[in-house]
Amino acid sequence: MDRFELIMEKMSEMSEEQLNSLIDMQKKRICICRSCPTYNQCMTENSESLFCFLGKSQCEVDPAECICSTCPAHDNFQLKHELYCLKGSEEEQRGKS
Repeated sequence: MDRFELIMEKMSEMSEEQLNSLIDMQKKRICICRSCPTYNQCMTENSESLFCFLGKSQCEVDPAECICSTCPAHDNFQLKHELYCLKGSEEEQRGKS
């Protein structure tokens, strides 16, 4: 089991309130989605980010340049994929959701 899988297991044991608090903290602390060239006005208006954990955007995505692999979350959580705003969360891309 890699670090991402361990984290997902721990998150599944959290209450909804704890999970939402953790997500908000991670959005502020490490998420770089808002600085990505692909991030657009629709995503801003919908306050979307942390796609690697929350899944793809509800907005139309026109991929410009993907910076997912440069995000601290990518290394910290041993993520293997990219383009989360377009293709879905790490869990979805691993086929585990």
